[in-house]
Amino acid sequence: MQRTARTIRLFVASFLLIALLLHTSAWSAPSISGAGSWILTIGSLDLIAGAGSEFVASYESAVDAVLLSPNPNPQQLAYRVDVRRVDTAWHGNFVLWLKRSGDGTGSGSVSGGTTYLTVTNTDQSFFTGLDDRINIPIQLRLTVVSIQIPPGGYETTIFYTIVETG
Repeated sequence: MQRTARTIRLFVASFLLIALLLHTSAWSAPSISGAGSWILTIGSLDLIAGAGSEFVASYESAVDAVLLSPNPNPQQLAYRVDVRRVDTAWHGNFVLWLKRSGDGTGSGSVSGGTTYLTVTNTDQSFFTGLDDRINIPIQLRLTVVSIQIPPGGYETTIFYTIVETG
């Protein structure tokens, strides 16, 4: 029996979460802004050897699929960016990864996050920074794609949280 190509549509949105930390003195809240999404359509052209064969197992977004701009509290310039995902309609076999693919621009610096990190449903440290940086590029990767996964639309949202560290 020959299998026909199936289409899987994947939508990964990025949303930003702000960690507001209370201080007793006058302060500005740290914030993070950004934009981006990755819409991936997997279909018959992604079959390795035509009908009946397996899909390509891994897909990568553009290196700047998401651009983040952390804005730390001016009195506490050190920060960490945490990341997690919240699934809307997701298949348990998919593995979603992300990495920081550049430093962005501005004063200060960023560190870490330059190798792929598996995005889970639990907050985890992604990268750290000092002072303002804008347009930090983020790249996404999806692995464990298979014809065994039912065709349809799958969606998850990535949340980025800025946390003061010093």
